[in-house]
Amino acid sequence: MSRKRIKDFWFVSAELPHNTLFMMSPCCRFFLQKWPKLGLGDKVKVYFSYFKGDFSQMWYKRREFDAEAEFLTRKMIKNPNWALKIIDKVEDWSKRFMNEAEKFRQLFFAKMGLKQMIKAYKRVLKCHELSHGVGASVSWHADCDKERVTKAITAMIENQIKKRHLNLLPANVFSILSTPEGESFAQKEEKEFLKIACKISQSPAIVKIFQNTKLKFLEERIRNTNHYFFDLIYKHFQNWAWLPYGYKGPAYDLKYFLERWQTIFTENVSPSKIFKEILRRENKTKKEQKNLLAKLKFSPYQLKLIRLAQRLVFIKEFRKGALYHGMYCYEPFFREVAKRLGLTLEQVWAMNSWEIPKFLKKGKAPRAELNLRLKEAVAYVDRERYVVWTGKKAKDFFRKIPKEKVVTGGIKELLGTCASPGYAKGAVKIIDIPGDMGKMNQGDILVSETTYPSLVPAMKKAAAIVTNAGGLTCHAAIVSRELGIPCVVGTKVANKVLKDGQLVEVDANKGVVKIIK
Repeated sequence: MSRKRIKDFWFVSAELPHNTLFMMSPCCRFFLQKWPKLGLGDKVKVYFSYFKGDFSQMWYKRREFDAEAEFLTRKMIKNPNWALKIIDKVEDWSKRFMNEAEKFRQLFFAKMGLKQMIKAYKRVLKCHELSHGVGASVSWHADCDKERVTKAITAMIENQIKKRHLNLLPANVFSILSTPEGESFAQKEEKEFLKIACKISQSPAIVKIFQNTKLKFLEERIRNTNHYFFDLIYKHFQNWAWLPYGYKGPAYDLKYFLERWQTIFTENVSPSKIFKEILRRENKTKKEQKNLLAKLKFSPYQLKLIRLAQRLVFIKEFRKGALYHGMYCYEPFFREVAKRLGLTLEQVWAMNSWEIPKFLKKGKAPRAELNLRLKEAVAYVDRERYVVWTGKKAKDFFRKIPKEKVVTGGIKELLGTCASPGYAKGAVKIIDIPGDMGKMNQGDILVSETTYPSLVPAMKKAAAIVTNAGGLTCHAAIVSRELGIPCVVGTKVANKVLKDGQLVEVDANKGVVKIIK
């Protein structure tokens, strides 16, 4: 009697709004074709990115994705040193990516010859591929969807809590112990911003300028006047404009930073007090870490797992920041490519990374095909090929593949993972892209597919944060702990079930989100 063949369903591992084909192309080909050679697993045989406008999804076959995640998790938990070495390499490649990208951004492309320009581009792209291509293995795939690594380390912590007869919440212990030594880019920017504010506060004349000058005229003055404080301000803007760039911008403009400084001085807020409070919270976390380590008395192997959790939290943010910075630095080059080929910036974003040199050498690009990609496209990858389908072929492929069913109707309660403990009640606001942030009010419940640095201004207003994706080491978890607000991650469908304005209660201690009305 023949066995019935089980359908191999496809599922969405991540949704990426405001995305580009260019961003996905080097890393996705890397996952499929280079991971097996690097000992990062060979379970995934096929993959595709689906683009509808600038919204995209990452699609895997469920059995292949799970097998790869389980392979990586087993290897990481059995031998944390292996994973720690990979993370060290990814950090180094990400630093190189940032350094090369910054040098690349400052080149005068309009005056460069074709060979010189392509050579400089390929140098940056190599660092990009290594940082994002290798980094996605241990820092994303292993923990994506089912938070396997996070749950394994949390289970170890829970067993140790029971063994030591302590009354502690495992998720809370994990969140404290996994706080990394290194600062995130957002933390660094905020500290530098406050240091400048502290210096300005010592100059009554400059404070008065901020208090009495309209933003438009203040910006003109900063840009056109040589002055010690104005130079500090402008340099800060240049150093950190890229922070919210994501995959296609926009970056922060000078007004964004000026508005923040102006708020401090017009509302008579003490920047030194804010800075001291940040340091106080950091010192508190360090003391809590020290106390927990003393109480829990981990073995050397268990301490390696704690170290792994810390490094995972760090590298997720660091690698993502390097990518955002890289995309920001590519833009002047993309604009020159667009100029030379008679294209728009959007059409250049619709190219695969390796197509750019080819089209530049030809002196032309397939405009009609690029326009089709901007409407709808499937970028399909397997071990041998990478192809982009558009039009009817893309529609037919996407329609015919067997997909996992996602149930969203009739749900009154969502279950996820506690990323930051606490309780809150408030109105839902779906915030998936920076353009959504205008509807966010103080005390709302921020609900998102996933969060990233450009959403931080909205996150600071939230009474609680709820996300579809992520585990205890994701961006939402990190920021919510910094802000001291409840956070539930990994609900899978929060931004599809919940609607703007709905009243919900978030019991993050239990990982539960209830719809009240």
